[in-house]
Amino acid sequence: MNSTEVNKYFNYHNENIKLIKIGFEEIRSAIKFTVKKKNSTNEYIYLQSSSSNDRKKLDELLKSYFNILLGIQVSWAEESLKRLLYESDLFTDIQRNYIIEKPLDQKWLLSLKIIFSIAYDLIPTGDEICQTVNISNQRNNLGDELVDQYVELKSIISSNLVPNFSLRNKLQHGEWKNGFKPRYSKEYCPIISAKISNENIVTTTSRYTIVNTIYQMLVDLGRFKSDQFALDSISTPFEFYYDRYKKKITYEVDKIQNHQIEKFLLDIVVKEKVGIMKRSNHT
Repeated sequence: MNSTEVNKYFNYHNENIKLIKIGFEEIRSAIKFTVKKKNSTNEYIYLQSSSSNDRKKLDELLKSYFNILLGIQVSWAEESLKRLLYESDLFTDIQRNYIIEKPLDQKWLLSLKIIFSIAYDLIPTGDEICQTVNISNQRNNLGDELVDQYVELKSIISSNLVPNFSLRNKLQHGEWKNGFKPRYSKEYCPIISAKISNENIVTTTSRYTIVNTIYQMLVDLGRFKSDQFALDSISTPFEFYYDRYKKKITYEVDKIQNHQIEKFLLDIVVKEKVGIMKRSNHT
């Protein structure tokens, strides 16, 4: 592909991204609207006992929205990766086609490996896809800090993005509450069921943010050299901003691991009540 064709495909994927973002925000808004619903006696349903029929129905509706949001978040991760492949001055046709043909759970990790290899001149002659490259063995060449950053990013992707790719597939096959073991979903699996149950607006929003952050880190890593970076001619933008990006990712990872979804939803209701009271006091 020439540069014009690459840019055209980037725009195709960017248009998809824009629509996915609209869908993501609409479902988030629907969740916030739903949790503020009242019953026939003008009481907030979410503040009722979890054993009440109204509350049970509300919780089921919220869980359905959480599942939809999970699916959209993974679509965002997948389409963001496709857009990354068509960023200008990043991948060669051989590298791009190699990644495109791999499963989604491999695409992000392969992109990281190849972009890192591009950035630090690790690509061997005749091996554009870096099959013979072992970045962990490059400590004498690159130093511990850079290799540790690569290993850290690889771990973040593996731990916080990849697991949801398979969950999205389970949801697409109708397993919205009870998960079954792959490949043919013949046997009930409590582990998969628990993972489906654990996903909600907090976890998926944090994963969405992590995708955006890693995307920018990879663009910085692969496209910009130190002599092109005005703020610090010794460092690349990836190196210069790494700690800032890592802090942001760590914050989102912590929210995933300690999502406190009940508190998050309760805060929405409480803020709604306080807002109504303030408005009524000014009328």
